[in-house]
Amino acid sequence: MAKNRAPIRPQPKQQTVKGKRPAQRLHRRGTIPRGLDPAAVAHAQMLNDPCGADLKPTVYPGDRGYLNRFVRNATLGTAVSETSFIYIVKPGNALGHQTGNASSSGSITIAFGNGNFPGDSFFSTNAAKQRCAAFCTSIRPNAAPNTATGTIHFGIMPAAAVVNGSVKTADQLIQYTTESVSAAQALMAPLDIKWVPGSFDDRYCPQGVTDDDSDRNVLIVVGVGFPAASGVQIRETAIVEWSPKTNLGVALDSTSVKESDCDKDCVIKYLNSRDKDWWWSLGKKALNITKNAVTGYFTGGAIGAIGSMVKYM
Repeated sequence: MAKNRAPIRPQPKQQTVKGKRPAQRLHRRGTIPRGLDPAAVAHAQMLNDPCGADLKPTVYPGDRGYLNRFVRNATLGTAVSETSFIYIVKPGNALGHQTGNASSSGSITIAFGNGNFPGDSFFSTNAAKQRCAAFCTSIRPNAAPNTATGTIHFGIMPAAAVVNGSVKTADQLIQYTTESVSAAQALMAPLDIKWVPGSFDDRYCPQGVTDDDSDRNVLIVVGVGFPAASGVQIRETAIVEWSPKTNLGVALDSTSVKESDCDKDCVIKYLNSRDKDWWWSLGKKALNITKNAVTGYFTGGAIGAIGSMVKYM
């Protein structure tokens, strides 16, 4: 005989008090920002801190290549009588322009060159194509504290405004910038500027080739009023994704695509929501993108050999 079983009684519905919400289960705060998947968080960290972030796959479309960090050091405005300088970087094409002048009103021909970008010799030897995942530059005046005069103007702008071969003056380019600090401020706490990619900057491009300036972004810095021949020191850090030339015999799976469902606009929108000025600072500053985000200033090292490259497939 079957044993008698107690009837199953339905559980009463949760009662609510008028004017109050029903009790909800609490969730522990996680480390992934709302609206970004883990892969997008990793790219946000790289844009926010190119010097110290872990190298992870980007949110860019298309095939995934090798990802490395490169560093370049240089000086600007240190020649005799130079009191101003123009410094422009176009990371999407791995190009840069830098020149000094005796006067901010003096005309200069914009001449982008491969040698003014981190990792130039490595790319020319090994890369069939590349695209920049993140870039930043840190600027410190050379003048002594009691003589540190001048102003540093800077911003992010469309490359179409400063095409190769165009003739500009420092005074003209200042109109394109959106921010400025005094030389004395940058002397006490180095000016750190991060590049913000434009619409076409998620595309691959052969080294040094200017494919389309209409929707690529440049980072521009203009210095005026400096003591003659004092100038500034710059340190550039670039995280670059690249594909090897066929003669290297290095395999690349072009069927492997990004892990993230987000794109770069999604990532930049998130960074802007956290801090509209996330892309520049005086001294050490990096948003805490996640609970365990890595921050740093001048902490990155160049990875410039085939044997030490990291591939994410």
